[in-house]
Amino acid sequence: MEANTATAGTADVLSPAKVPQYAPAPQKYTDEQVRQLEAALENPFDPNEIKWRVTNTTPDRRRGQVIAYADPRAYTDRLNALFTVRSWTREYAVQVIQNFERKDRGSGEGTISGKIVVTCRLTIDGLGSHSGLGEEWADNENAGTSAEAQAFKRACSCFGLGRYLYDLGGNWVDLDDRKQPLSRPRLPDWALPKGKPGLATSQNGNAHAGTNGHMQHRGAAAGDLRTLKARVKSLCEQVGFGLARSVTKAIAATEDVEPISNAAVLSAVAAKLEDTLRGVERLRRAAEVVGPASLSQLCQQMNLPGDCLDDIPDRSVLRHLIEALETVTGALPQQHQNGAGQTGRTAVNGHTPPGATNGHCNGRPIATAKRPVPEDVKVLGAARADLIRAAQRVGKLKNIKVSDVVDRAAKGAFRFADIQRLTLEALPALRAAIEILRQVD
Repeated sequence: MEANTATAGTADVLSPAKVPQYAPAPQKYTDEQVRQLEAALENPFDPNEIKWRVTNTTPDRRRGQVIAYADPRAYTDRLNALFTVRSWTREYAVQVIQNFERKDRGSGEGTISGKIVVTCRLTIDGLGSHSGLGEEWADNENAGTSAEAQAFKRACSCFGLGRYLYDLGGNWVDLDDRKQPLSRPRLPDWALPKGKPGLATSQNGNAHAGTNGHMQHRGAAAGDLRTLKARVKSLCEQVGFGLARSVTKAIAATEDVEPISNAAVLSAVAAKLEDTLRGVERLRRAAEVVGPASLSQLCQQMNLPGDCLDDIPDRSVLRHLIEALETVTGALPQQHQNGAGQTGRTAVNGHTPPGATNGHCNGRPIATAKRPVPEDVKVLGAARADLIRAAQRVGKLKNIKVSDVVDRAAKGAFRFADIQRLTLEALPALRAAIEILRQVD
């Protein structure tokens, strides 16, 4: 294969002399400001900015599966609103790769073509840089534009901007004579914006971006704090104990929501939990397709103590589970889908209908509706999650299987295979094993 490479930089023109919104100059954001900006970046686009592309059709071409996307201008508008045109930039590297075999979907015949591969490096002052890759067949007359847009959007998603669009599943809709959707699918509530993004300036002249892009005042009303706290607690219940605990600890440096009194921090926690919930819903949909046996086997391969939602210790493990399950579902025959593009056993928004099951465990099955969790179950679940995280760290450090690490640390009190069946009586042994592993370096 032959490749030709060219590099091009882009710089947005300077804004007019007077612009009403500015992020602070050469940025050195505090941790709180970073959390606020992250939440503002993750805020969904206005529904009017969302477009739908047909990716698959039925044999008679009367119905099609559509996916949501936004024009690159929506991304640049959000970046300009939050940081102004002076505080972010992007650079492109374009590569032309020759002699790719391209097979026609219908006939299966192959032709030799080239590919346009574009790498976009997006830099935001004070937040760093991320890169994204885009590609398109060279015989497409809009190959360069398409690959450039794809690369830019993927770089933006590394900052959280537009990432939620990847969580929207494909919906099946009726098509017109031009193979275009007759109606726009309804976006779920979590895919709707919390407010218009932007930066506001406080009375002391410092700019802060909140969850919806507007300034969060330190002196938030007590009622607002209670509402935020209730929302966070509700999200914690929905995503499972392990995931909720890891998110709150990472953002608020505490595992308990109750003592958090900063509205901006609570907003950032809520935004991250909402993003996590979208991942949980994706996991549930995939789990319904593969079935309980495959799910349990995968959880065992990943050294999880069980196949329950509470057994997922953090977002990294959740992401690996989703990727693994969706890889499996992609290799399975398509099940019957309703008008919303969902399998017959899955209800709206990824919730499982009554009677459906997905694995057997003492905690909440991944694909079942949420039920209140007793406090003692939470305590036991927290200990199990702590043990698995500690064992994963030691296993990676010493190149030992997680199951062997747990068995050695338990010193005969229990075994890795029995973790999900342990009761509160085993809590002292769990904590002792955790302490042993924490001392390993």
